Amino acid sequence: MMLWAFDIILGLGLLATAGGVFLSRDLFRAVIMFIAFGLLLALTWVRLDAPDLALAEAAIGAGLTGVLLLDTMGHLRDKEDNSPRHAIWWPLIASGGLCVLIVSALLFSPEPMISLADEVAQALPDSGVDHAITAVLLNFRSYDTLLEIAVLLVAVVVAMALRTEQIDPEALQESLKKQRDPLLRGLINRLLPLMLLVAIYVLWAGSYQPGGAFQAGAILAAAGVFMRLSGYDVISSSTRLLRVGLALGFLIFLLVASSVMIGGRPFLTYPEGLAGNLIFFIEAMLTLSIGLILFSLFVQAPEADDEH
Repeated sequence: MMLWAFDIILGLGLLATAGGVFLSRDLFRAVIMFIAFGLLLALTWVRLDAPDLALAEAAIGAGLTGVLLLDTMGHLRDKEDNSPRHAIWWPLIASGGLCVLIVSALLFSPEPMISLADEVAQALPDSGVDHAITAVLLNFRSYDTLLEIAVLLVAVVVAMALRTEQIDPEALQESLKKQRDPLLRGLINRLLPLMLLVAIYVLWAGSYQPGGAFQAGAILAAAGVFMRLSGYDVISSSTRLLRVGLALGFLIFLLVASSVMIGGRPFLTYPEGLAGNLIFFIEAMLTLSIGLILFSLFVQAPEADDEH
């Protein structure tokens, strides 16, 4: 009974925060509501027994995306929405109608003839890992994951291309000096080793429990954001190394996927006995690239004007 009450409150909280994002005229309040929505959504995934999605939502959906939105908000001149109030209702009505259709389709859809969970459980011993989600993402449906990494890489390349102004090293150093807070730097100096240790553990744990490259990469990106906010010049002096790191995960993934074809195997079909090692190697490279990609999306944002 208590769990049902918690689920009802959680569902109402999701609706309330989502409505607050759409209806708020104050940008700062809307961003805070979006972050709260992401945290509640992470709790929802936990209640649905999907801890992998909960970790990804909390780290990327609510955490880094919230930081990017707050940073973007600082560059906007007009922080008030002066559009007519009635204009917002049409997207809400359309979204509500779509949700009703999806829920109706789920409730009245026939029972599946094949249980995908059972199929995954039967094939899990041959996947090279003990965690079903990792097996699906990096073995059974690894082609989808490869395309997801390609999309992330394209996104950061576009973000870097959209930045028209060149970074002035002297201006950057001056800006970083203004951000240096002794208290924050002291906290980061003690927190950074712990964050790196947690990222390594999450990466390693993905082989047998919730975790993996996406979650570990998000933790690395968060560490980079903290360092940048505390005044550390993280990657501006090594742009070539950064570009290599951005593409490293995708290139390694593609190289491993293609190299197995030399032995007559299909694309992305790992050899027996090497699947686990290859998956961990790919995830390690993906962790580095995902962390750099997410961090670069924050770094590539233009500097705010002084008048802001």
